[in-house]
Amino acid sequence: MATITSTSAYELGPQNAKNIREDLGNVIFNVTPFMTPFTSGIAQTKATADNHEWLTDTYADSRDDNAAVEAEKVDSSEGSERTRKGNYVQIATKGVTVTKKAEMFDRAGVPGKEMAYQLMKKGKELQMDVEKQVLSNQIKVIPTNAAAGVSATVSSWILANQKVAADGTLNTASTGLTKPTPGTSEAMTQANLDDLLDGVWDNSGDFSSAKIMGSAGTISTLRNNAEVSKGISTDVTTNAADGEIINRVAVYVSQFGPIAVVPNKHMPADTLYVLDYSTWGLAFAGGKKIHTTDIATQASAEQKLLECYYTLEARSEEANAAYYAINA
Repeated sequence: MATITSTSAYELGPQNAKNIREDLGNVIFNVTPFMTPFTSGIAQTKATADNHEWLTDTYADSRDDNAAVEAEKVDSSEGSERTRKGNYVQIATKGVTVTKKAEMFDRAGVPGKEMAYQLMKKGKELQMDVEKQVLSNQIKVIPTNAAAGVSATVSSWILANQKVAADGTLNTASTGLTKPTPGTSEAMTQANLDDLLDGVWDNSGDFSSAKIMGSAGTISTLRNNAEVSKGISTDVTTNAADGEIINRVAVYVSQFGPIAVVPNKHMPADTLYVLDYSTWGLAFAGGKKIHTTDIATQASAEQKLLECYYTLEARSEEANAAYYAINA
């Protein structure tokens, strides 16, 4: 059978006559997930100096012999001392430049200004950078005219409850000036995880704000480890009409109750944290998360600088735990 050739889609298409317009959707799909489960979940406060400081205190151990004679004189030595801690403000930046000509044209997926789209995108990238940094393994660095300030990270504060590999070394202080050396990755064990959870309980007695956090690989190890996975419980909610899965929440059922398990794409690949969100804070300088500055140019373009001035507060490291060097 003869076919129509001169006016077919093939003949009018980009291969030949090029009369058919290109088909480009007017929506931009961002394939990178934007999630910052730790820094989005902890308290936010203000930093007013490069060395941002806070005070911590502890309760005395409970006693079973607290019995006093009536009207007995109070010991003048009774009281407690607070601990002063500090962390340096780190500056995370992103730059954006858009030419004047680019703003004149019709761009797919950007109904307004290209600069506005770029600022939104770079702002999210900054937040992900902060998330990744505070969960990494770094000590604090004082800012100078020649050196960038660095905020001490979670691993640099956790002291009471930590596990490393046989050839690793533990963090030796909760000052932000030391950090652990995880060592060569080993298999996760139930004994190590139980010890860490016992330590959190002994030092805080509260798991209401605690979450187990790790990379997808580490969480998978937690799930698939025959010894450890016995504590994993998965709650699946479905629509009875069509069987559609609506929500799936995984928890680790510990000896102290259920703890939410949170995968985090910004976590180190071989690390598992037990984080009590109520014991951390993120301090921002200048009254807001992100500052935008117009940069003068000698070109026909608009240029802006995005900056985030932040530092991490460790308000009670004893209520947290770190398990390093896990085979993932």
